[in-house]
Order: sequence, then C-alpha cells, then structure tokens
Amino acid sequence: MKPELILRIISYVTASLILVLGIIVAGGVFLPDYVPLNFRIILGGIMILYGLYRIAMIHFRKRSARNEE
Repeated sequence: MKPELILRIISYVTASLILVLGIIVAGGVFLPDYVPLNFRIILGGIMILYGLYRIAMIHFRKRSARNEE
C-alpha cells in the first residue's frame, strides 16, 4: 500500500469519528444531566462542522492531486 493511501484512510476515519462524536454530543446521548443544553449544542455543532470541513478538505485535496496528474 502507498503511504498516501494509508494517510488518506486515517484522515477519513478521524474526520468521521469527530463527526459522529459531534452528533453524539449534540444529542446528549452519553453526557450527564448536569451538562447545560447550550454547551452540548454549541460543542456538538462545532465538532460536526469541523468533521465536515476535514472530510471536504480531504476530498478536494484528492481531486486537485488527480487533476495535476
């Protein structure tokens, strides 16, 4: 396997885990009751946006590398 492929797979997995964790935090599934609702929504939203951003950057970087070849 090429090192670029391994790095891309790890990047997708990491970004996906951040996205899923953001959904879990925003939904309040595993958080205790004393965590404020506003904090859960803001933190979950930021994590969701960051996960989507990372996935988009990986995708665009792959596309631009393919266009250069």
